[in-house]
Amino acid sequence: MTDIAATPKHIQSHLLQELQKQDAEATVCIRQNSLGWFKLQIVTNWFKGQSLAEREEKIDNLLASIAYDLGKEPIAGYSLLTPQEEAQQPTESIQLPLWSDVLIAPNPPHPASMEKDTPKRPQIVTFYSFKGGVGRSTALGMVAILLASRNRRVVMVDFDLEAPGISILFRPNIASENQEKNCGVLDYLHQRHLTPEENIPSIEDCIYQIDLPSRGELFLVPTGEYDENYIHRLADCDRRTWQSFYKGAINPVKQLIDDIKKQVDPDVILIDARPGFNDTGAIALLDLADTGIICFSPTAQSFDGLRWVIKAARKQSDYQGKPDLRFLLTPMPILAEAQNAWITKAEDWITENWGLPDSATVGELYYKIFYNPSIAALSSLVGIPTNL
Repeated sequence: MTDIAATPKHIQSHLLQELQKQDAEATVCIRQNSLGWFKLQIVTNWFKGQSLAEREEKIDNLLASIAYDLGKEPIAGYSLLTPQEEAQQPTESIQLPLWSDVLIAPNPPHPASMEKDTPKRPQIVTFYSFKGGVGRSTALGMVAILLASRNRRVVMVDFDLEAPGISILFRPNIASENQEKNCGVLDYLHQRHLTPEENIPSIEDCIYQIDLPSRGELFLVPTGEYDENYIHRLADCDRRTWQSFYKGAINPVKQLIDDIKKQVDPDVILIDARPGFNDTGAIALLDLADTGIICFSPTAQSFDGLRWVIKAARKQSDYQGKPDLRFLLTPMPILAEAQNAWITKAEDWITENWGLPDSATVGELYYKIFYNPSIAALSSLVGIPTNL
């Protein structure tokens, strides 16, 4: 038999058939990544009492009949275990929640299940869009005000470090006692990159209360003071910095969220993510969020990139049980004929790419916001007319 027939599926089938002649409970798992490479895991009592070299020789002998061996491409790695050794293996996870790392990771052998209808406090919700200009920050701000008016304690976190949105939208409404502060997300993360052992700036210096005309408590963690030094600090936070955060003993990103929880005890944390395939956007959506709100217009420009966003979110969800996704169609055209075309296109795309959870309809997975030029021109979201 030739190498051409030795596809991952054929290798798995062949090995399972041969191994179960020796051990009826043997299992063979092949986990393939998006580039075609795969990892092989074999679990069988047939390996008991044998060294790794002896196990490798056994498997190579079984693969010889299909002109294959463990050293051939595209095998990227393998585990040859007894059932007892397999039970002691740590739960696998993706160490770096960045787009490339998640997409290239193999599919988990046992996908995690999402927690359904399980109350969690605080609920962390990330608003993400692949393209800018779809009203993501405005939508987050309006949701925050609405939740606060319903007596929820809400914290907004601006993770769009390159082009802050909610930091600007709510700047006129920062409570007077907070006016002297000028720190935010970037200051918090950057300083802990330089001096991780020091609590500078403190979380108290990064959280601002927003004055609301109604009941409720609303807080903002902005990006930081937008001056020339901000640009220099942002340049220091490159990909290696984010990688160091996730490989270190203390992760400043997780520490930021933990400090927010301790300081404010919020019901909900709303995170405004950077658009596109940006590292901070990936962290906000794939690592921090319990739920992701995907804001988009159903056009080819959005769909081409979003399908990879959805693939990454699905794989991360399979690993850790989150994020769950919901969708926001914005800005919807006013004409009924155009609306119907957009909705049909969006519903088909959501069903095909994300799928429908148990007993859910596609209509339960998205919400739509119609185009309104008055909203686009707002300089502040606090105290806007109720008809908006």
